[in-house]
Amino acid sequence: MTEQVRILGFVNHIAPAADIEDEIAQALDWGVDVIVAQGTGSDWGPYWLGSGDQVSANQAANVEPYVRAALEHGIPFVFSFGIAGGDVHLETCLRAFDELCARNGWQPRLGVVRSEIGKDYLAAAVADGPPVVPASDGAGHTDLTLADVADAERIVALIGPEPVMDLLARGVDGVVTGRALDIGLFMALPMLRGIPTAVAAHAGKLLECGGLGLSPGDSGRAIWAAVDATGFEVRSPSAHARASVRSLVSHTFYERAHPTLEENPGGTLDLGEATYSETELGVRCEGAVWHEAPYTVLMEGARREGYRAVSLLGVREPALLAQARTWADAAEAQVAAAPRFADAFAEGRLKVATRIFGLDAVLGSLEPNTTVTGHEAGVLVDVVADTEELAKEAAYYAFIRLFIGPYPGRKTTAGNAAAPIMPVVVPVSEVFTFSIYHLLPLADPLEPFALSVETFPRAADREERADALV
Repeated sequence: MTEQVRILGFVNHIAPAADIEDEIAQALDWGVDVIVAQGTGSDWGPYWLGSGDQVSANQAANVEPYVRAALEHGIPFVFSFGIAGGDVHLETCLRAFDELCARNGWQPRLGVVRSEIGKDYLAAAVADGPPVVPASDGAGHTDLTLADVADAERIVALIGPEPVMDLLARGVDGVVTGRALDIGLFMALPMLRGIPTAVAAHAGKLLECGGLGLSPGDSGRAIWAAVDATGFEVRSPSAHARASVRSLVSHTFYERAHPTLEENPGGTLDLGEATYSETELGVRCEGAVWHEAPYTVLMEGARREGYRAVSLLGVREPALLAQARTWADAAEAQVAAAPRFADAFAEGRLKVATRIFGLDAVLGSLEPNTTVTGHEAGVLVDVVADTEELAKEAAYYAFIRLFIGPYPGRKTTAGNAAAPIMPVVVPVSEVFTFSIYHLLPLADPLEPFALSVETFPRAADREERADALV
């Protein structure tokens, strides 16, 4: 007989609300069988994945009150860690988690899933297996090639629920993963206990962003659900938010191309006939359907494109604001035409763009308003080149043309644009693109991923682990 699974969900890369202990206490009063939080995503673009940098290791601090509750009450937890979710990002977070455990005297036995895809493995799949196709039409990608694999700095896959299920079945205190399908983390224990895939996936969809699915939506808050064979009830454990039909249905549209269908590893979640009804404490959700499909996982790979340098100017001279776009376009054209940069432009090694905040910085060429409507504007010179020196030189060249260059109606020789920061050219970082956004077919959902069981805090020597890699 299928049992009920009660889930406490949150987002671990966002600092928890100040009264989160009260929310956890309320959820425990209702009953909790698993605590789940997603902490990976591509919302910030490919930089973190390609560079290997970690935006923050504070995810360990964010989960502390939840881990304390889990360990005190014997509740397993499931977290994805590291934002970009590569091995290096996961390890940064695990080191912080080591420190958290040592400070609190905790010794949990955890399953760890490393979801980075090895280049040799992927190259063999490209060479010998079925085509590895783009995740969506119009994404600028073709079928994956060996060159794509070789050029990527790092490749991760959004693991489905199966690796987490495998580790939970071993009786661990919790599971921590790298890059993962957000809803898959929530699906794992319900599916392990016999909940239908459709119900588990629907619940995962509504719980994946924690309190963002509540009213008012706030991912710093937690969310709770009781899942059974036919559906689930969602509640807010916070006195300052509530689960409503409107808030939950709105969240079902989050990050999907189709209003009622969402493709996932092994099938499609169909919410076309889903129903939502108010209960005494929350909302009852039913009617999801799961359509089986060949099992694939989405891969993200980042390729380095070059280096970025920027320069910032401020403008409030009315005559210049009236022609801001043509003034900025002229500066871009002068950089492109300069003999020192012409070859780099022609070969695609140098790109210069100006974005005018107050005009077109957000929509660019799609902006319907063609004039600055305020009394001032900020101009960002954005240069990407194959070397850092070239990027800085081109950015300075563009800055000078904007700072002192002539324009129709100018009455002064200088001072029409201000430089609010020094130095006027700032080298920012390496630049990456998502060169891989493809679906990898898998006969075995666990095959490419390294699974281990480890006791925390781990030994200082990374090679000395409580349990061997399997």
